[in-house]
Amino acid sequence: MKQLERSALGAAVVLSVVSIGDAVLRATTDVVPPWDDESTTTWALVTTNLLMMVTFGLLAAVLVRNARLIDAGSGVVRWIRRVFAADLAVLATGYLLVSVAGSEAFGAVAGIAFLVMFVLGAVLGGALLRRPDVRVPAALMVAPVPIIGLTFALEALAPGWGHPGYAETALYLGIALLGLTTAAAPTHTPARSVAAR
Repeated sequence: MKQLERSALGAAVVLSVVSIGDAVLRATTDVVPPWDDESTTTWALVTTNLLMMVTFGLLAAVLVRNARLIDAGSGVVRWIRRVFAADLAVLATGYLLVSVAGSEAFGAVAGIAFLVMFVLGAVLGGALLRRPDVRVPAALMVAPVPIIGLTFALEALAPGWGHPGYAETALYLGIALLGLTTAAAPTHTPARSVAAR
């Protein structure tokens, strides 16, 4: 495994723990989490925004660095991956600017990019599902589609338990594992021609 891909997976796991923790905390208590926008805990808000910035930046870098192996010669996958990497880069920049400047305009842009992330992740995952070498990460990237539906059902059955963190977790881990899977793939070098003796 390469350092970038390991870092992306680590950041994805940490952000996923925060997302699931947020879901459980909101469902089981009336406490406003310190990382919530309504909270006045500045250090927690800044720390969470920086975690999101780092995670999205690393995931975008993974998609760029492993482009050749992810694309595998497919023009469709190449363009989806490029747009997805750009969206993640916008998210990373948006959360950085929100942390530094605290502008609502940056927050709105990041919010739109956040929603687009789910669509692009599902589309890229769907385009990769037929490839056995990346099927698991691709399935995780598509998983938010049914998970979002199940989340609405869960909210109807158990009010307070519906949360986007479940879908986020599947997507973050899917992108990170896509990077790990492609980075770990053996690189094929063309056979050298044997000189005539």
